[in-house]
Amino acid sequence: MRKYLLASAASLGLMVAASGAAHAQAAKAPAPGQIVVHLNGLLNDQINMIGATGDNVQGGNKLNPIGMAGFLRLYPGFDATTENGIEYGVAAELRTTYSSAGVGIHEATNSAAGAANGGVTGLAIRRAYAYIGTPQTGFVRFGQTDGIWWLLSTGEYYNFGDGNLWNADGGVGSSVPNQDHPSGLFTSSGSLYTTNKIVYISPDVAGFKAGFDFEPNSNGFKEGESCSLTTDCATLSSAAGGAGNARRKNTVTGGLEYSSEFSGTGVTLAVDYLHAAPIGVSSGGVTATGYTFNGYKSMGIAEFSGQVKYAGFTLGANVKTGQVNDGYTFLLPGQRDLLFYEVTGIYDFGPYTVGAYYFNQQSAGAYTLGSSYGRTATNYGIAVGANYALSKNLGLYATYLYGHRHQAGYNFISNSATVATGYDNVQSQAFSLGAALKW
Repeated sequence: MRKYLLASAASLGLMVAASGAAHAQAAKAPAPGQIVVHLNGLLNDQINMIGATGDNVQGGNKLNPIGMAGFLRLYPGFDATTENGIEYGVAAELRTTYSSAGVGIHEATNSAAGAANGGVTGLAIRRAYAYIGTPQTGFVRFGQTDGIWWLLSTGEYYNFGDGNLWNADGGVGSSVPNQDHPSGLFTSSGSLYTTNKIVYISPDVAGFKAGFDFEPNSNGFKEGESCSLTTDCATLSSAAGGAGNARRKNTVTGGLEYSSEFSGTGVTLAVDYLHAAPIGVSSGGVTATGYTFNGYKSMGIAEFSGQVKYAGFTLGANVKTGQVNDGYTFLLPGQRDLLFYEVTGIYDFGPYTVGAYYFNQQSAGAYTLGSSYGRTATNYGIAVGANYALSKNLGLYATYLYGHRHQAGYNFISNSATVATGYDNVQSQAFSLGAALKW
């Protein structure tokens, strides 16, 4: 008879920030015939101090340099093993949603209810996927999940500071004004892991793992499923005016990773390639500067990453380059390719962790062929963090961020070319103190 177990915090350990991180199956497979149900979670709350170029010049509004930010994430799911040794399960990630300040969610109608209900938010599905396989044959994932781009890569970390840093997936980085927030082509991106796909990761053979994934359309569960032959359709192939620079079709990713240990030093190297096609423009299009084009160029990005671990030290690097613009968007003809690199150092000693990284991105940004902007947008950021674990379920942290953006002639504050003087270079700094409770 199948046995059902409820996993405790002690059996699952301290969960990292994302349910999709690091592996494609349970960290420890249940015994044959057993199913382990889990409901892990993370609550973060922190006080922030932020200063930025645009914090008091946008439309006469001025921001308070002191504020608070926080979020709740839940990770429900189960892991199981059949009697003949096949491992399978489901993992999901639910997050508190964004809303405008002072506008909550009406408890009865689930609609905006005005300032009287401010502070009330809802939950949204971020990840939701199933897996099946064995260590000997490899594992298949399907659903809203991280793909090979993240699962077979390294050099990008979220285990210091507030766990989000400049990735704007929460934490103090999300509270920095958008105009001053440096853009980085981070590997863990919602535009990639919230979409429905099929993923395969091979078994480990002498330290090597390979994998590939296929995503027909850049949509999640129930997104664009009801189709009336409009641009809202999930399976849209082309449209008279196109479907914007972010919607993909036929995204394919492949990757290879090698891990080993030499005299106590752990080494991981990985290479990945992502290719995607834009939604076609069936009748051409015109940019804001009047340049006529026949559609966006295909997306093709190479990722090279590595890490070295020794005696509590971790040194990582991640480089991406290819035919893509900020935020995993498509390029227009005449725009330059993107180059992103990040270097990270982390040291763990007892209950303490300290870490820092630097990233730099050179991209087309707002430039289009014939525009007056500089051809290259430069974004770079620094993140420093320190953590203290009072227990495996409770931690305190401090985070410092510095960011810089530049594109000649472009006004980041007004998002235009008007009165660019002084605002084609913007900067931001942020500091936060917070607590994280995980179970």
